[in-house]
Amino acid sequence: MQRWVAIYQMPLRGIGQVMFQGNALTGMIFVMGIALQSWQLALAAYLGSCIGTLWAMLCRYPIADIRQGLYGFNACLVAIAAVYFYGISEQSLLLLVLGSVVATVLMRWLQIRQLPAYTFPFVLTTWIFFYLCSQQNVLPLEQTTWGNDVGLDGVLQGFGQVMFQANSWTGLCFLVGIAISSFRHAWWAVVAAGAGLWLARLLGIADTVLSDGIYSYNAVLVAIAMALLRQHIGVMLLVVALSVLILFLMQMWQMPALTFPFILAVWLFSIVLHWQKITQKSNEMV
Repeated sequence: MQRWVAIYQMPLRGIGQVMFQGNALTGMIFVMGIALQSWQLALAAYLGSCIGTLWAMLCRYPIADIRQGLYGFNACLVAIAAVYFYGISEQSLLLLVLGSVVATVLMRWLQIRQLPAYTFPFVLTTWIFFYLCSQQNVLPLEQTTWGNDVGLDGVLQGFGQVMFQANSWTGLCFLVGIAISSFRHAWWAVVAAGAGLWLARLLGIADTVLSDGIYSYNAVLVAIAMALLRQHIGVMLLVVALSVLILFLMQMWQMPALTFPFILAVWLFSIVLHWQKITQKSNEMV
């Protein structure tokens, strides 16, 4: 019985790992939050995580990583993207299944090379979607706000937009899910989302764009990543600023950003951190 419970929890942990929370309850709350906006996307999220987890089990990937949901979160995001951009169709189902497998394989490939994958397997797989099939955005979704407050909606929808949800209530569910797993992660993410909005406003971004969370969802992911890297809040805000600038440039060049601004900003920070450690070690040897 315990074995079946553990298997049932793995895909939910994978969904929780989208925001670095290897917690089945958090994953369940995320699914419930998505369902507030779209039951189709909620089903896609769970199905994608199941496919990624099952593929990892069939390929005998490290069992500890499977149990923590590390092979479910990129597949979950790919599955949501397939349905979000291509609706409910044979094409989107094919993209969902194949994309979930490809993202899982990419995740393992990066792990073997000891490279920080984050959500890059999802981003690369979705970019391949866009190259092969034009974006359609056929799933009818409406933005749901808390109360026409740019700051509040911008922060909450920053959480929701990590999984394509322009819904403040969904964002609130995501925030609660993170707080259940780690209050510190939740607090940092709120601060980062607010900082992202403030910086975007300085860049002249319209309130209508700010309120839908476009300039805060990468900041949410940056904040939690920095917390896991045990950095202080000042460093976190600098990396958030970098992610906002990257997103601004990508939108200026009409490039599909997804979560790449978060990935690139954290990668660049990690390179600088690694270089500092090498330099410090060299100086100690002299």
